[in-house]
Amino acid sequence: MFYRVLLSVLIVGVFLTSRAAAFQFLEPWGYVWMNSGQYKTNLEDNKFNSNITRVEGKAGIDLLPLWNKATLQPYFAYYSVGSGDLHSWNNNTITGGGVQVSPFMGMTELDWLQDTKIFYETLSIRWSVKEDDDWTDEPGYNYTTDTRTGFDLWHTWNVPAQYAVENRELLWGELWTDLSFRDTNFGSTWESDFKTYMFSFQPKVGIYLFKLFNNLSLEPYFTANCITSGKEYSYQNNIAYGAGIRVRPLSSGYILGLDLRIFKRLVFYAETLAVSYLKDRGDVDHDLRFGVDFNIGR
Repeated sequence: MFYRVLLSVLIVGVFLTSRAAAFQFLEPWGYVWMNSGQYKTNLEDNKFNSNITRVEGKAGIDLLPLWNKATLQPYFAYYSVGSGDLHSWNNNTITGGGVQVSPFMGMTELDWLQDTKIFYETLSIRWSVKEDDDWTDEPGYNYTTDTRTGFDLWHTWNVPAQYAVENRELLWGELWTDLSFRDTNFGSTWESDFKTYMFSFQPKVGIYLFKLFNNLSLEPYFTANCITSGKEYSYQNNIAYGAGIRVRPLSSGYILGLDLRIFKRLVFYAETLAVSYLKDRGDVDHDLRFGVDFNIGR
């Protein structure tokens, strides 16, 4: 029922956007993020040594003005993960819809606060089972729906912006954080409902070391990936921290006269991480990762 209502709202919004100049707030928006890399342990198994590809995307409209520059934004959401590893939790697709609001938009000069979003979304999952003894996709084994309520923040500081002139100061930073209260988290039905929080905090701080040919930018950095929840599981309560280096091949957005600014967010990276556990202790104490990261509109 929720998806039908959301689809109806989006269709009406798009129609009004195309028909009436008075509805200037009815603007479509969206983003796509992709990360594909090779992981030595993936913080789950010392013998993991496999690739993982993640794709995330949202598409919606600024439906109704609320206050200042804040608008009500219904959206469709897509999250997928695929891997050479056979476990289903590394091979699934989540789809659904939600609504979000940036409550501080236009209320402060702090850019990071304006980027904060409060959201509610309802999701369903499809597992890609690869193991003969994996019962994840069997009817009744795992929850197939979830609802999530919380806030998230994606903010970049002095990172070459898409379709913008690059700011060549020395330091740069990125921050993604998410706090959400989840109904099931797509967990096993033989356990009680999840019904608790998940919190993720992932900062990166680095420098622009040098730039070659007005395009190739070398960017070493420090990073941390912190995740914690109301459960005791080691894989939901740990901090991975370390250093990395990434190469941005098209930092100017132009090459041989071609306009390739859409690829300014394309980076190749390598990271080495140590791991500390916040509750139950896992078997992994490090990870080594390398791959490619790319987004449009995020």
